[in-house]
Amino acid sequence: MSLEDELHQLVLTMEGVSTVYSADPLWMNVLKQVGALLGPEGDDVPTTFVVCSEEGGPASGDTGRTLTTVRVRIGTSGAQPAPVVAKLVAEGIRAHVCARRPGTEVKAVVEIAAIGL
Repeated sequence: MSLEDELHQLVLTMEGVSTVYSADPLWMNVLKQVGALLGPEGDDVPTTFVVCSEEGGPASGDTGRTLTTVRVRIGTSGAQPAPVVAKLVAEGIRAHVCARRPGTEVKAVVEIAAIGL
C-alpha cells in the first residue's frame, strides 16, 4: 500500500472526519477523465485523494532534511469544530509520515471542503 493510500485510510478513520474528497478540484478531475478517454487506451483515471510531494534531501544536492508535503481535502461531521478536526488530521498525518520516513519534515495541508451539522 502506498503512503497516499495509508494516509487516506488514516484520515477516514479519524474522529470528526466524514469524508475525504478528491485532492484535485472538480474541473481538473473532469479534464483528466476526458483526456484519458480520448487517449489510446481509453482507461479511467483513478481519483487521487491524498497528494504527497517531496523536496530537498540528498537527491537534489541539498544536505538538509527532506520536506514531505501532504495535501488532503476533508468533510467534517460537525461533532467537533472544523478547525479542531483539521488540526487533529494534520497532527495524525505528521505522526504517520514521520514514523514511516524518519528524518523527514512534514507539511500537512488540510483543506476543509465541507462542514457537517
